Amino acid sequence: MSRQEITYNKKMNFNGFEIESIVAEPSSQYKLFETEFKDTQARQLKIFMELENGLAFFDGSAFGGQVHFQFASQTPVQRWYPYREGYSIRLVNAFIKELNITANTFDPFVGSGTTLLASRMNNLKSFGVDVNPISVLVAKVENEQYTKEDFDTFGKEIENMRTLEKSENDFDTSFYLADRVFNKDILRSLLQFKYHIKAIESEKVRRLFFVAWLSIIEDVSNIKKEGNGIKYKNRKRTPTGYVNIEKGVWEQQNFPSNKFHFVKTKILKQLEVILDDLKFKYGRCEIKPEIFLGSCLEFEKYFSDEIEFSFFSPPYCNCFDYFEIHKVELWLGDFVSSHKDLRSLRISGFRSNTNALDKKLVTYKNEYLENLIWLFDSKNLWNKNIPSVVRGYFDDMHTLLSKIYQRTCKKGLVGIVVGNSAYSGVIIPTDLLITEIAREVGFKTKSLFIARHLTTSSQQKKELEPLRNYLRESIVLLKK
Repeated sequence: MSRQEITYNKKMNFNGFEIESIVAEPSSQYKLFETEFKDTQARQLKIFMELENGLAFFDGSAFGGQVHFQFASQTPVQRWYPYREGYSIRLVNAFIKELNITANTFDPFVGSGTTLLASRMNNLKSFGVDVNPISVLVAKVENEQYTKEDFDTFGKEIENMRTLEKSENDFDTSFYLADRVFNKDILRSLLQFKYHIKAIESEKVRRLFFVAWLSIIEDVSNIKKEGNGIKYKNRKRTPTGYVNIEKGVWEQQNFPSNKFHFVKTKILKQLEVILDDLKFKYGRCEIKPEIFLGSCLEFEKYFSDEIEFSFFSPPYCNCFDYFEIHKVELWLGDFVSSHKDLRSLRISGFRSNTNALDKKLVTYKNEYLENLIWLFDSKNLWNKNIPSVVRGYFDDMHTLLSKIYQRTCKKGLVGIVVGNSAYSGVIIPTDLLITEIAREVGFKTKSLFIARHLTTSSQQKKELEPLRNYLRESIVLLKK
């Protein structure tokens, strides 16, 4: 914390998570570093201290393992599709129970539907919006109501797939990188299975199969999701640098000779996982959430109900392009068929990266934010548009929080999982700026939980060392 010497008191149990309040000593009594702060560091610290004045901080390290998707592969229903940008259902469940939420919930960034799933399992009506069609599909499939007839049909279709033989037909895709991303026989097999799945009559069962098909794409491809995009698996890091293994050689080393059987085995395994969850671990099915494909900044167009609790994680202001991360699935799954389609998706989302920028004007101004942007060293910014990204991001955040405030019932609550970011040695304290924006639109900040600290690039690590406590992932809790 900025006042730096931290002591803890007021231990409490937050629905199974041990939480302690943080009390910071006056900065004048504290000398953490032997050297003086640089001017830019001192200026940042002054801004941070002003922003955090009067806020209630809590050591939320108990939430540290829940603000990301680490346990998704072990969690029923959430494991149907590997959505790495999500958080755990246990986290949402803890907040719902601890805050005694009994009415409508809302997630303006649906992702894989975690907030909606937790709401449904607590017998709450929920609403969700997302611009990514994959997210909307996965969330709808995870939160569908399945009958015994659906189970029976699902089982029969699994058996039909077991008997499927390799076709000699050609199957087309508009994906321009398909030949680079996939072995040619694996690609042909994937497209054959997609063709087979699209012919399934039952819409519920067809969508379950399609999610299973989407979920294996990365595993059978030549790429992996890493950082802010995709990386080729045949590009290996060595002590002396990166080495590219010839594509055909790498494929021969990593894939079996029978590519059709390889792909079919992967799909069938995922279908069996889904079937097990449907039969034994699905939770409540009485309440089905309403999920919409569209921008969170226009959510008022999709439903008019009052909200008691919003819980979400927006894209972080770190220039990660989440459409780039899911690009392969978007193209191969026919969600986009042209670069124009992909561009339209990118500019429909939050302005959190350079690809999301459009001609939309920035109308919200924040003095603290402008003072931080002023500290940017333009020579050390990897993209000249980063100031526009940061301004656009908080302009969108102001619009969203204003609309959520209008729709939130009296004494309603908002929980936001968010990470701070840094550019050219300047930290953007998104958690603190959110509390400032929330105050301006009418919310009060109930708590700010520091969940875990984040790493940064090696280039910025030394520069940010004196301010490392602000490079973190937090949960902001607001109250109307």
